[in-house]
Order: sequence, then C-alpha cells, then structure tokens
Amino acid sequence: MTRLIGFLFVTLICAAAEFPPPSGWPENEGLPDPLVRRDGSRLPDPAGWSQHRAYLKAMLAHYQYGEMPPVPQGLRIESRTDESALDGAAVRILGVIPLEASGRRVALRLGIQRPAGEGPFPVIVKNDIYRFDGSDIADPERRQSYQRRRRFEIEGFVAREAVRRGYAIVKFIRGDLAADHDDNRESGVFPLYPGYDWGTIAVWAWGHSVVLSALANEPQLDLSRNAATGHSRGGKTALCAGIYDERITVTAPNSSGTGGTGSARFFDPEQKPQTIAYLEEAFPYWWNPRFFAFSGIESRMPFDAHTAKALIAPRALINTHARQDYWANPHGTYRTHLAARKVFAWLGVEDRCAIHWRDGGHNQREEDWLALFDFCDREFFGKRHNRLFNEGPGSGAR
Repeated sequence: MTRLIGFLFVTLICAAAEFPPPSGWPENEGLPDPLVRRDGSRLPDPAGWSQHRAYLKAMLAHYQYGEMPPVPQGLRIESRTDESALDGAAVRILGVIPLEASGRRVALRLGIQRPAGEGPFPVIVKNDIYRFDGSDIADPERRQSYQRRRRFEIEGFVAREAVRRGYAIVKFIRGDLAADHDDNRESGVFPLYPGYDWGTIAVWAWGHSVVLSALANEPQLDLSRNAATGHSRGGKTALCAGIYDERITVTAPNSSGTGGTGSARFFDPEQKPQTIAYLEEAFPYWWNPRFFAFSGIESRMPFDAHTAKALIAPRALINTHARQDYWANPHGTYRTHLAARKVFAWLGVEDRCAIHWRDGGHNQREEDWLALFDFCDREFFGKRHNRLFNEGPGSGAR
C-alpha cells in the first residue's frame, strides 16, 4: 500500500503542477540549482526537502520519463526452478513474474543467485538482456559479441564475489517489459497500461519495482538492504528506478551517459556528444516526447543529471564509470556529480554520494563491481575498505 500511495502521490503532484514549455524557463549558462523552488526562492533548510523532492520527481516525470503506473499487488515468482550452483556454494533460482492488466498478460523472466544457507542476504538487482549464462540471448551473433567482450566471464566473477561477500544477485530481462526498438508500444507492458505516457527507460525502471515486490516473498533475501544497478541504458534505468522507488537503498548506475548520470549540457572536449538531438534520432522511444523539446536549447532545461542524482538523497548513490568512456561523458558525469554532492552535503549525508573511476572503456567490468560491493559493504554492514571514492576522472588509477 505504501508503494501504491507513493506512485499516486507523484501522479497527483504531476497532474496539479504546471510545467511550461521550454520557452517558459529562463536560460542558465551553468547547472540549475536543484534547491531553488518554482517561485525562485531557495529552500532554507532540509525540512522542506521531502516536499520539494516530490515536485522535482514530478518535473522529471513530465519532461523526461513519463508517468508510471502503480506496481500491482500480490506479485510472486512462478514457474520456478531451484538448483545448486557454484559447487554447492550458491542456490540459483530461475522463474517468471506474471503481470496481468487490461486483459493482457506479460511474463517477466528473472534469476536469483544467492549464497547457500538461510540468510537473509542483501540483494543487488540488475536489469539486463539475459540472466546468468547468456542462454536467454536468442541471437547467436549477439551471444558471440558478449563472449568477445568477456561479459560471461565477468558474470562468473560477479557470482563468485557475491557469494563470498554474502550477497544475492538478482537479474531480470528488461526486454520482456519493453522491446529495445522503436514502434514498441504494441508489445510488452505498454498494452497493459494504455493510459500512461511513460517511455521505455521508465518501463524498465518500473521493472525494478516489480522485482522488489515479488522478492518480498523470498525469506532468504533482505530487502531492507538492496541495490539497483545496470550498465549504459541499463544505468539510465537504474537511476530512474532509484528516483521513484523509495525501497531502493543504494542506486548504482554504471556509465549511463546522457539521460543518466552524464550532463546534457557539458561534454568532454573533442568527443562526439550524446546530445538530446542524438537521442531523439537514435532512441526516441526511451523517453517521453516532451524531453526532445529541449533539443538545441538545453540551457533552458530546469534540470540536468545532477537533479536526478540529488533525488536519490538521503539514500545512497554510487556511480561507477570509466575514464576513457567518452561516449558516456566522463567530464559531464563528474561535473554533475559534484553538483549533486552539494545537495547530499546540505542534507548531512555527503558520504552517501560517491563516484568511482577505472581506466578503460564502455563496460561494467570487475573493478566496477568491486567498487559497488565495497560501497554496499559500507552502507549495509558498516565495513570500510581501502578504496578511494569521489576523485576526478583525471586522478589516475588507485
């Protein structure tokens, strides 16, 4: 019921608020201050953050994500198989979450891999195109591409490290909810909820909430300690999920670029910017169409990536990124990180906003996962590791 009320509250705020077209907003050469209210006044103290945060969430829903439906009640994992994994050190569960509405039905595939034993174990949920071993990927060329990029090798590393540290890894196939191509409104969950204007990123983010609701029936999992992660478009998805689902305690996008943790205004010199105009041409179905009204006039956007990051506060945010991943905009990612961190500091939780850099390109590699595990160890267990966060992308490997 709390989750339903949360969604309805955002919906009501969104319906009641008046959000003008881009011309109704002043130009801003820098990043707009997330603590400035619509009337131009600045929040005087953190007591007003909850109400102002609801307004900012409604703003992003209006301009970027679209409106999401409430998560259905009574969700469960069905058609499940439970088997031993990792030489008996883990239990692997595969199943589906049925979703039914408007006379239609969709089955969301998910997998759970947790340590053997009673638990309960903290949970890291990742949205992806497959669960664990790549057998969910029907296209053989894509499977081979993932093999070349060491995705399955990294998957094995993550599974072993998670078990060693006492974490459960949960993955769901986001394409079951919305296909990753244009003209996808007749498939997935779109026909189940025809009255909503959500884009595909919001649909995938809603999947994180669906999964958390279904996992509530798994006594070996500790949902009071959970993280949402994803890479690239999956990172945009994880960030959106963390904004709109208060149950997510750690939000962990990896190399997510524009529409995620990368600025839509500021880019690395000489890179090919992932601009709003580019997104409109290449991935128009990811967003609500109102987002593209800011194309070419990003200076009038009343928000940027730092706004989305700040909306996680006072919960925890860890952004993992690669220094040479120029497509995902290291410069704009770090600039908006510093701006968001000011909001976390204003709320007295500065350490809960972190960024971690590694050398290399566009991937979610072992070092990204180790940083995420270390950060979660600190948040969930109070265990600190000798790892430096919050340095700039040019600081060099540590």
